[in-house]
Amino acid sequence: MKINIKGPIIPTSSQWIYDYFEMEAVSPKRVADLIEQANGEPLDVEINSGGGSVFDASEIYYALKNYAGDVVVTIVGLAASAASVIAMAGKNVRIAPTAQMMIHNASTIQAGDYRDMQHTAEFLKNTNKTITAAYRLKSGKTDEELLALMDEETWFTAEQALKNGLVDEVLFDSPIQAVASVDSITLPQAFIDKIRNDVRFRPDGSLANQAPSQAPSTTPSNQKEGNKDMELEELKNTHPALFEQVVALGRTEGATAEIKRIEAIDSLKKPQDISAEAFNEIVHDAKFVSNATAGDTAMKILNSASLNAQQAKDSFLENVQRDASNVNAVPGGDASNQHASKDDEQVNDLVAAFGGGKRA
Repeated sequence: MKINIKGPIIPTSSQWIYDYFEMEAVSPKRVADLIEQANGEPLDVEINSGGGSVFDASEIYYALKNYAGDVVVTIVGLAASAASVIAMAGKNVRIAPTAQMMIHNASTIQAGDYRDMQHTAEFLKNTNKTITAAYRLKSGKTDEELLALMDEETWFTAEQALKNGLVDEVLFDSPIQAVASVDSITLPQAFIDKIRNDVRFRPDGSLANQAPSQAPSTTPSNQKEGNKDMELEELKNTHPALFEQVVALGRTEGATAEIKRIEAIDSLKKPQDISAEAFNEIVHDAKFVSNATAGDTAMKILNSASLNAQQAKDSFLENVQRDASNVNAVPGGDASNQHASKDDEQVNDLVAAFGGGKRA
C-alpha cells in the first residue's frame, strides 16, 4: 500500500477544503484510512512536504510507528519540519540523492501580556522537546545535539542526513544536487476559516461551525502568512501565485461563479443619463454588499438612469411653463397679444412633445 505525504500537513477538519480545490495536502484521517485498508501489508510512504501542523504530524507519526507491518519511508523531494517528524516513523528510511531534510523549532502566533508570552515560550520549548524524541529514536543523537540543530534551522543534503543517522540509505549512486526551493503551499488559516464557514462552498450546504486550529506550525518561516481576515480579493492581491493555483486547479462552482459574477458586473457600461457617482455606488453595492447578479445590477442602473431622465424632463417642463407664464404677462395691444399667442402655440407644441398635452 502506497501512502503519499505530499503538500502541507493539515488538520483533518481542513482536508475537504484542500480536496475541494484539488490541492495536495495530508491529514491524520487520510493516512489512518489508508493504513486500515493496508490491513497489515507493507506500507510504502513517499514524502515531499514542507511541513505543517506539529500535532497532526505527531498523530501521523504514531499511526505509522504503531503499524504492525513493515513501513518503508522514501523522501523523494523534501521532508521539512513536521514532515521530517513523519519520516522518522519508517523502519527503513530512504532518501533520493537530490532530496533534502530540514529540522527547526516549532512556532506559533500569540498575543497578550508578558505572562502570556512566557507561557507560550515554555509551550514551544516543550513542543521542541517532543519533536526531538522522534529524531533521537532514529538517529541516536542526544536531545542537546538535536535542539542545537533545530535552533539553527538545519538543512541536510541526502549524505548529511545519512551521516547524522536521520536516514538509513541514499538511493542510487548519483551525485548530490541542491534542492532549489520549497514548493509546499499552505493556505492561510484565515482563508481556511472563511471557506469553512461559507455555505456556498459546503458540499452539503451546511456550515462547519468548527473553531480554527490553534496548533503550532513547523512550516518554514518563508511560508508563514499573516493572521488576518482574508477575502478572495485580498488573497488575489497579497498571494497572486496561490490565487492563480486555486483558480487553475479548483474547477469549483462557488469560486468560479463568484469570479465570473464580479467580471460580468465590471463589464457593465455607464449610461449617459446617470452620474458616475451613482453608477459606481450601484456597482459597489452589487459586488460587495447585495451579491447581485450582473443582470439585476444592469436593471438597477437603467432604472436609476430612467429616473434621472424623468427628473430632467420634469425640470425642463417646469422651466418651459414658467417661461410661458412670463410671456402671457407682458402688457400691450393686439400686436403683443398676437405675439403672445404665437409663443403660446410654441409652448404648447413643446409641452405636447414631452407628453404634457395641450395647455388650457
